[in-house]
Amino acid sequence: MHRYITRYNGKKGTRNTFCGWRLCMTRQKETYVRYFTDREYENAEASLAAALEIRDAMMNAMANGEAFVSVCERFRKAK
Repeated sequence: MHRYITRYNGKKGTRNTFCGWRLCMTRQKETYVRYFTDREYENAEASLAAALEIRDAMMNAMANGEAFVSVCERFRKAK
């Protein structure tokens, strides 16, 4: 449906209760992964919108000639 974005629906009562979207891009043997949880963004539509926004910004930066590794560092989630 959306390139590089996958939906995960965990089940209550199991080890995997993650509900949200996963953005995963790989270029030149480097992988960027970021998770957008429904809980953090309040619902599935908001978390999808955030994932799409980051993906599009990363694609635009790479289209402008920026290296994938530097794009990943710039868009890495702050801890």
